[in-house]
Amino acid sequence: MIKTARLGLLAETLQAEKSFVQRGFTVEHSSESLLVERSGHFRGIWTADKDRYVWTAAGYSQPGFSTASLPEALKYTLTEISKG
Repeated sequence: MIKTARLGLLAETLQAEKSFVQRGFTVEHSSESLLVERSGHFRGIWTADKDRYVWTAAGYSQPGFSTASLPEALKYTLTEISKG
């Protein structure tokens, strides 16, 4: 799957998660990345290649998590990135 499609699927899935949206999280999707923000504050960025989703948290230059699975990327976003 090409990265634009992979990121688009993650964006759609996150925007459909009511708890994510109700807590003030938004995503901004481009062909290269998926920015995650909360109430105007940058939380990090998802990027992708043909096989993996890769998360880099705000303030970091190296990725902190990667997975080949959309459900795992969603779970990580909802339990680790958007907690608190």
